[in-house]
Amino acid sequence: MAGPTITVVVTVLNDRRVLRTLESLVAQTLAPLEILVADGGSKDGTFEAVEEFARSHPTVHPHRMLGNIPETRNQAFAAAQGDIVALLDADEVAPPTWLADLVAPFDDPKVGFTGGPTPALPGTASNVGAAYYNAYLNRFYEEVARRNPHALPMGNSAWRRILFTELGKLDTTLYPRAASEDQDFALRALEAGWKGRYAPDAWVHHDYSGLTLAKMLKKQATYATGGYVVWRRKGSTYEASGGRMAPYLVGPVLFLAALVAFLVEPFHPVYAGVLGALGVLALGVLTLGLMAQGVRGDRKYPGWRYRSVEILRRWATLYGALRGLVQYGVSGRRAT
Repeated sequence: MAGPTITVVVTVLNDRRVLRTLESLVAQTLAPLEILVADGGSKDGTFEAVEEFARSHPTVHPHRMLGNIPETRNQAFAAAQGDIVALLDADEVAPPTWLADLVAPFDDPKVGFTGGPTPALPGTASNVGAAYYNAYLNRFYEEVARRNPHALPMGNSAWRRILFTELGKLDTTLYPRAASEDQDFALRALEAGWKGRYAPDAWVHHDYSGLTLAKMLKKQATYATGGYVVWRRKGSTYEASGGRMAPYLVGPVLFLAALVAFLVEPFHPVYAGVLGALGVLALGVLTLGLMAQGVRGDRKYPGWRYRSVEILRRWATLYGALRGLVQYGVSGRRAT
């Protein structure tokens, strides 16, 4: 008996690495019905390069689907012909058994979506920011997404196409630069009674070349804005909480109190010095604790030795969440 048909959707914008992604997809042991390349408006010749690739690979179908990520994906889902829609990003490379491993959990008719990990392409996690981000994500998939399927990113995932009929489109009213539409849609699927499954064998390599510490922090702040909106609308998150964020706030709060004590009467500058010293102490203790965690966990998650970078990542998360509060309000539904 034939299994379900599969459409693979690859989203791309000005990224020639998509050709490497397509090479990996046409070599899958489980051949998809079609490989749909959804180009969000490339202007560097990427789309034309994909068209050239498609001439010798008839299952590859390039389309211009203009818009941000959820808008492009909505167009791709509407065009997809397969019973299952699998998604990859243009900077990912799939091993030959990827698709077979990703769709295997669909043998259970209650499973609505699956997702797999995205370890770094060898040699690309070559700086502190990329190395820590790779370690963070490796741990995230194994210890967070495994238990919380709504945390699975859409960049390496598969979905029953019927979900996009039953539940509607991806939400395009979320933060447009990083909408968290994957988390929102997964929550809608779970609320409707479908199951999500983590597929650890369905890994793909993620190219982290060019990802610096500054870019990683900017990316995190952007994700946090979208995550804030989903949290306020859905009441759901998967890792951030008051208890987890508190240790990263003690130092900044003490520094702020020191500044107030220095500037505002009747406080004496001595108080400012004491509060500032306490802030330095709190930050130092936190840094040493994270460094100790990093040493212990680096064997399991290479790059975890840079664990103290988590301080900056959490501050970027707070910044992104505050930006979400300002733009979307407490309810997360204010017009922007």
